[in-house]
Formats: sequence, structure tokens, C-alpha cells
Amino acid sequence: MHRMILSVLFWTITCGAALAEKTAYQCVITGASGRQWIQPLIFIALDRASDRVVVSDAAILGYNDGVPVEGRLVRDNAARVTVAWELDMRSTSNQTVRMAYRATYLKANGKVNVSARPIGFEGQFSRAGTCKVTKLSG
Repeated sequence: MHRMILSVLFWTITCGAALAEKTAYQCVITGASGRQWIQPLIFIALDRASDRVVVSDAAILGYNDGVPVEGRLVRDNAARVTVAWELDMRSTSNQTVRMAYRATYLKANGKVNVSARPIGFEGQFSRAGTCKVTKLSG
């Protein structure tokens, strides 16, 4: 499964502007499991030339026909990169719920904070972890 996610993400970030800087974040989330709203392994691709963001994890691939989702760049400065995305999912009671996600990567220490909020419902879920960053050009 990890190879499939990496393959799709690599393909996604290598398409686009020829000379743009692209950054891939492979984030391991502490205390998360595959049965929770926040997945234990999240991949984020950022193309700074177009501010294009693509996000993938096991839940995204499962609920989105095996395709990563487009996200949006919220902030990119000297201290952090924040991205957001949404995903339609099903709860344990088989109810459709649209989740709004936000991930903030802290450049100084490599830590990431991820939150998930069900749109139209109470509550928010959050987890933290670390990311391995790979910069690609061309």
C-alpha cells in the first residue's frame, strides 16, 4: 500500500511546470490508526510555482477511487507550511460526513500537526507527528 501511495504521489508531483520547485512531505502521525479520521501516514505534494497541493493517505485512496485529492495552500512562509483539503467519508454508523483537514508543517523542527473537523457537526480531532521532506526540481 505504501508503494502505491508513493507511486501515485510521485507521478502527481512530477507532472507540471518543468522548472518549478516541488516538495514532497511524507508524514508519520503518532498515535493514529487506519480506523481513525486521521491516518498514520499522510503524503503531501506541493508545487510552489502553481501553489498546487495534492494529498494522499489510505483513507483518501479508499474513499476517492484510488486517487489523491487536490488541496489548497493556506500558508507558506519561513516558519511553516499549512495546507487544507476535504474528503467525503463514512462514519462507523454508515453516515456520510465531509471532513475538513488541515496540516501544518513546522520547518524548524520537522513536526506536523494535523486536524480533522466534520463539517456540520461538533468536534475536532487532532494528531501530531513528523515529516520527511524531499525537494524535487524540474
